[in-house]
Amino acid sequence: MGEYDSRKDPDCDGDVCAPAVQDREPRNITVHPSFQSPPFHNDIAVIELNEPVQLHDYVAPICLPRTLEQKTLAEGDFITVAGWGKTNITTEERAHTLQVLSIPVVPPSQCDTFGKQFKVSETEVCAGAQKNKDACGGDSGGPAMKVFDTYDGPKTYLVGVVSFGPTHCGINKPGVYVSVPNFLDWILSVIIK
Repeated sequence: MGEYDSRKDPDCDGDVCAPAVQDREPRNITVHPSFQSPPFHNDIAVIELNEPVQLHDYVAPICLPRTLEQKTLAEGDFITVAGWGKTNITTEERAHTLQVLSIPVVPPSQCDTFGKQFKVSETEVCAGAQKNKDACGGDSGGPAMKVFDTYDGPKTYLVGVVSFGPTHCGINKPGVYVSVPNFLDWILSVIIK
């Protein structure tokens, strides 16, 4: 946790350095019991770490959506995705620094191009479809986030998880994201055990 540039530890910007990266192993991985591979519906899991992380300015928890506004994504809303996935569609080259971009939520029908049998379910979000802006191989499992105003000021919420998209990224085709609000009860049942 706390990684920005995988070539550096600690990450520094001029004279300001983040604390050392905190590497953790999974203690337990709980995959959603209805996960289907393919067509990758219910593509979500909860990972329990082998030891706690130290929270600071560079490592912080993300909020889970609670209000109706936080649980609802409409066409045209922008979500922010982040990851260290592929940066070049012609090679396997991966990002060394954390990549972050905002993409629009688009109609679910735009994601119905992943095969004759595939249809976006109500537990998924279709987003992207912008040239050279896309989550890509290696980003799966990463966050799809949205900032909402709260009484305590703006906070970032986990509204989705990167699931899958076209084989060639950034070609004006959208990707599929798990809709976290649809899995809140399941997530809470796993972490409260």
